[in-house]
Amino acid sequence: MVMPRQPLGHNMEARRTDLAIPRSIEAANRTARRVGIALVGPALGLIIAINILPAFYGFYSSLRKVFFFRDDGFIGLQNYVELFQSPLTWQAIGRSLTFTFGSLALAVPLALLVALGVRQLGARGRLLLTVLLVPWAMSPIVVALLWKWILLPSPGGLAASILAVVGLPPANLLSDPSFAMPTIIVVGVWRTFAFASIILIAGLGQIPADLYRAAAVDGLGVIERFRKITLPLLAPSLLIVLSMLTISYFNEVQIIIGLTSGGPIHRTTTLGFLLYQTGFVELNQGRGNAIAIMMFLINLLLITGYVKLLGDKTRSEA
Repeated sequence: MVMPRQPLGHNMEARRTDLAIPRSIEAANRTARRVGIALVGPALGLIIAINILPAFYGFYSSLRKVFFFRDDGFIGLQNYVELFQSPLTWQAIGRSLTFTFGSLALAVPLALLVALGVRQLGARGRLLLTVLLVPWAMSPIVVALLWKWILLPSPGGLAASILAVVGLPPANLLSDPSFAMPTIIVVGVWRTFAFASIILIAGLGQIPADLYRAAAVDGLGVIERFRKITLPLLAPSLLIVLSMLTISYFNEVQIIIGLTSGGPIHRTTTLGFLLYQTGFVELNQGRGNAIAIMMFLINLLLITGYVKLLGDKTRSEA
């Protein structure tokens, strides 16, 4: 059977239509890219101006002798050499790591426990979480002053008054070299663990309930379900929590300034406090920027370790 031939004009019109469609798609893509650049551009420019450029300038200043806002010229790595030659720097690094990992050891399990409790309690749990979030919403220096009043060893302090009621002498935890670091760890955890709970609650919400029902049918207990279902599937959220809390704890300075000012006898002098002391009190901006670069590199190393550890675990579970 012979099919009727299409008119020549119809074929040419169809060919022009086929050519016009890719052009219209390409024009739409160009328009979308322009709109995207227009929307993202201001925010990206702000990030560059506030974060990227100051970071480069900080590294530039760390290679120069800048004292009391006066630049005396390029000195290379002398600021870094003097830092590494000072025993106080190594002690500050050790205390920063002690404060960071000590806080993580308390904050992460506590945040996970609160997240599980909030999920179980429903509306009452959300109300509890709102109350627990109040310290996180407060300024760190306000939190420090609040706890300084609580821990004041004189009769005006809250803890001392409670101890006096039961006939016990007041304890000056902030002036005791053995208890100063554990005390600021507790204060730092008290302020931040509820924020970590929010992230973990969101992560728990992404785990399908069918998995728990199937595990219960298979006879798995609560601990086994937690170990084989909750923890593996919560690894991405735990990675976020660990990363954010590590940066927060390692860079912490306001609570230390408000509670101990680096004492007693430098027992709470972390890298963050050393940066504050060097750059803002002694006004040695060159060396202060060198400390800031050192802190950035240590943070980067820690976060890379978390990503390697939990990222590989997440991929293997997947």
